[in-house]
Amino acid sequence: MSTATASPQTAGHPHSSLGRLSFPRVVRSEWIKLRTLRSTFWTLASVVVLLVGLPALLAAVVPSLSAIESRAPKSQLAEFTTNTATSGLTFAQLVVAVLGVLVISGEFSTGMIRSSLAAVPRRFPVLAAKAIVLFVTSFVIGLVSFAASWAIAVPLLTAKGYAGELFTSSTLWNIVGAAAYLGLVSVFALGVGAIVKSTAGGIATALGVLFVLPIIAALLSATLPKQTWIADASHYLLSAAGSGMAGLANGSLDPWVNVVTVLVWAAVAFVVGAVLLQRRDA
Repeated sequence: MSTATASPQTAGHPHSSLGRLSFPRVVRSEWIKLRTLRSTFWTLASVVVLLVGLPALLAAVVPSLSAIESRAPKSQLAEFTTNTATSGLTFAQLVVAVLGVLVISGEFSTGMIRSSLAAVPRRFPVLAAKAIVLFVTSFVIGLVSFAASWAIAVPLLTAKGYAGELFTSSTLWNIVGAAAYLGLVSVFALGVGAIVKSTAGGIATALGVLFVLPIIAALLSATLPKQTWIADASHYLLSAAGSGMAGLANGSLDPWVNVVTVLVWAAVAFVVGAVLLQRRDA
């Protein structure tokens, strides 16, 4: 009769036969989790439909300039083209925010988070890996979708007399900026989900920041026109700065200010969520 003893290399989890635990492996596991969820497919599919379908529909039904006898300057016509090509952003950002919350809150609700944190006891790599996977996925989907929306909207609108060019540096930056914004929204929502730990509460908070806060700011600005600081502050809201990243007008803010503003929103939510994940029980 013999007794089997575990070797030092297989007894400990980090040096098991499956290999040493590393951050790339954590990222890979989070990617497997994300792509195997049925909700991920339907969420991203709805993002593509919103970003491509809505601009295509608007560009197809808008009347030609000759029909309405418009004499608007070229700058306004180009702005209209940009607004049309990015018209799906308002709704797509809400869908991406829901996905960001679900990625973390779903694990809290099912208890899977305890398995994740048992496999990665330091905890922070789990949230960081989720953020990387979410950002890259949302960015790539957004990049392809926005490129398609511009490729459809610009020819349709220019054929009707509107101004707009597809192969320019400004158009490229608008497409990349809008896609990056979607990626950062997903990271922001992930942080919110880690803070709230509730699917309903996390979605309500994220959508409140993206959708409700701009409405409140607009109402206050209209009610209190002398309080100009309200209108100025509204340009630093997450959705307003995101619109600026997509090439839409956001007051007089420079493009880099819009980028920094969105980064701050995402970073604050992520850092607070990471700190609370470290300190609270799963």
